Amino acid sequence: MNAPVFEHLDEAAFESVDKVALEAERGLLGMLLMDERMFDVVADLVQPGRFSVEFDGAIYAAISALAHSGKPVDAITVFEHMQGKVDLMYLNAMAQGSFVSQRTARRYAEIIAERAKARQLAAVVFDARELAADDSLSVTERIEQVSAKLAGLVEDSPSEEWTSADTGMDEFMAEMDKRASGTKDQFLPTGFADLDEKLDGGMREGELIIIGARPSMGKTALAVGIGEHAAKLGKTVAMFSLEMKRQALYERRVASESGVPLSKIKRPERMTEQDWGDMTAAVEALKKRPFYVNDRSTLNINTLRTKVRALKRRHGLRLLIVDYLGLMDGSNPRDNRSTQLGEVTRNLKRLANELGLTVLLLCQLNREVEKRTDQMPIMSDLRDCGEIEQDADIVLFPHRPIHLKPSLGEPWRYYACLRVAKQRSGATGDLNLRYYGPCVRFENWYGDKPSAMSSHSGSAEDFE
Repeated sequence: MNAPVFEHLDEAAFESVDKVALEAERGLLGMLLMDERMFDVVADLVQPGRFSVEFDGAIYAAISALAHSGKPVDAITVFEHMQGKVDLMYLNAMAQGSFVSQRTARRYAEIIAERAKARQLAAVVFDARELAADDSLSVTERIEQVSAKLAGLVEDSPSEEWTSADTGMDEFMAEMDKRASGTKDQFLPTGFADLDEKLDGGMREGELIIIGARPSMGKTALAVGIGEHAAKLGKTVAMFSLEMKRQALYERRVASESGVPLSKIKRPERMTEQDWGDMTAAVEALKKRPFYVNDRSTLNINTLRTKVRALKRRHGLRLLIVDYLGLMDGSNPRDNRSTQLGEVTRNLKRLANELGLTVLLLCQLNREVEKRTDQMPIMSDLRDCGEIEQDADIVLFPHRPIHLKPSLGEPWRYYACLRVAKQRSGATGDLNLRYYGPCVRFENWYGDKPSAMSSHSGSAEDFE
């Protein structure tokens, strides 16, 4: 018999090992060697890296490989799979000393997962001590690195069990009763009547909504307008403004709320006494709304998750706006952009589910849209990453024809089309909005879409 590559633990090594974890791990391995059906009971909780001893983790990896390939699992097949790197007598001893029980196997798996997480936490604490003494980094950078490590320990979502039809339908009826009685919010209205109708009432918890457009089409204005409406309803809103400093964002919010043109707010000497009164009233109204802004110019997904969770704990949170995807980084700066952006959208979707949020993620479209005769965006115009479309529940494309073709007549001056290009659980299609450029504000559109084509050619300023 070949000698095992992994040596048995000597006395000193054994003293350093978590004995409870070790007993659970070897007890579970014995059950798996005795009854391969136990693998399906524990596979969602246990991975090879969660074993406290590499020797036993390698055995579990072999069991996992055999089970996934549909091959029998027992002491002999595992020994053969590991090509003699483990002692057959050791495998037999573990198997023969086991009492097989689904309930016990599941509990052992939970212990293994819990103890592995505890060891990871201890490692993070050790790293935190070293980072605390690293004067080459700023205190803020050190805190963010530790926060990112801690965030990585949190499970993205709890494991789900199968639910019977009977239980599932009881849960469904209980949910319907809550909705009918008004004791639970079904959705968060956007404030735009036609869009809310298209979304069957508004935005749901757990949804990732993409707002995609070329520059100057109004994607930020649309997102802020939706956020303002949510805040008016008393729902907490958070916005990461990566492209625009918060002072510029405040100017836009005040212009939209007050009806005082943005050009006047930027140049107060142009303002009338009425303008000052309207602006002051708007400021007082905005001060009362739970709308939080973070204008940090560089942000990765780990830092975002940490800050969002903290805000949720302190103030509650219902709507998160990220402006915009192209300025976000993944957790590993060495990854290519497509991989990083895919990580961002995937984790924002998970965050929406985990915290019960709606996430509005703004996204630039690629230049291909400008090369077409019909410049109304389509799904393939989403830039840099195919996973955006995959992860999104809803995709919205705001489009202002007058911005691209100023020769369109006066009827098109304030017209905007909003395309619902994707809705995972509902209808798609186009709807009409009004965009009032001087106050950077979208509004409901009343009446039919413009159809008359005027030969009047105005300046770009006329049609902002």
